[in-house]
Amino acid sequence: MESHITTILTPFSFSKLQEQLVLVAHYASFSIEDGFLVRHHTKVEGGQKVYWALQEGIISCNCHQFEFTGILSKHSIKVFSTGNCFKIPNRYLLIRWCRINMSSSKLLQSAPNDHVKRVKLLQNMVSSLIVEYAKFKKWLDIATEQVSIFSSRIREQPIALQRGRDISSINSNL
Repeated sequence: MESHITTILTPFSFSKLQEQLVLVAHYASFSIEDGFLVRHHTKVEGGQKVYWALQEGIISCNCHQFEFTGILSKHSIKVFSTGNCFKIPNRYLLIRWCRINMSSSKLLQSAPNDHVKRVKLLQNMVSSLIVEYAKFKKWLDIATEQVSIFSSRIREQPIALQRGRDISSINSNL
């Protein structure tokens, strides 16, 4: 799993998922009627219930870490490991945690009918930028300054360009 995600995730999100991967070794999974029970190897009771619908490719843990953070929990990863799943399904590798790749940059330059997808991608890119560079004041200051410069450049574009009539010339100016 680790070699699969190292090229996909940003360094920050990779380190967060790697923390979970390291903890997986300390957990045991037990098949129960409607899923799995995952608990620390030293515990006799308790644990988290994990439901894995293999055919649909859906996994859900009652700790709800993925729903809160966008990073899979050690419990879910343990169940994937138990089931000999060596890659994390794409649905659990959120765009906001992924490195920007060629398909993402092509999407930003795509036709106007993909506007909603492009807006979502931009939101995810900015969200990743904030998460990664908020760790240190100096990084945050640099990122803030660069975003401010970029925003000024966009505001300087003629009104017709801002309304999306000639996106190609904006891309060539940047």
